[in-house]
Amino acid sequence: MMYRRLLILLTALAAAFAAVSCETEVREAIINQDKWIDDYLQANFADREVVRDRGISRVVLVDTLVGVPAIEKGDSTYLYLAGYTFGQGGPGNRFALDSGMFRVGNGDLIQGLDRGLIGAHLGQEAIIVFSSENGYGNQQVGLVPENTALLFDVLVAAIKKN
Repeated sequence: MMYRRLLILLTALAAAFAAVSCETEVREAIINQDKWIDDYLQANFADREVVRDRGISRVVLVDTLVGVPAIEKGDSTYLYLAGYTFGQGGPGNRFALDSGMFRVGNGDLIQGLDRGLIGAHLGQEAIIVFSSENGYGNQQVGLVPENTALLFDVLVAAIKKN
């Protein structure tokens, strides 16, 4: 009876240690992803406008229209987008190629895109890049492994103010 209780206690301690260890690994992975993103942006887009918001970066590639509306929370926008996994070497495998009307700021898009599009202008082409905590987190979704940073190449083709 005493051995059984000891075994249960040891099992519980091992499970708690594994959970703490896993959480620490995820935090370290996010820190690494943020560093990879910063290094990539500095090496490739030092001369471009970069809009940053709490772990999400939007690099403006083309912004030719002046005085046009910007996306605000609740607006619907027609986007052309391509999604890529992002690692230490920069963009990796493409996992999405899509176009369509999306409502911004209400959860239609993953958090990184939802927040990264705020302030983008009609006609703007940009890349939006963010760590896994603003993407799919610790879930594997389709071709995207768990805890993977993401990069999206987007073109804002239309904005419907709401």
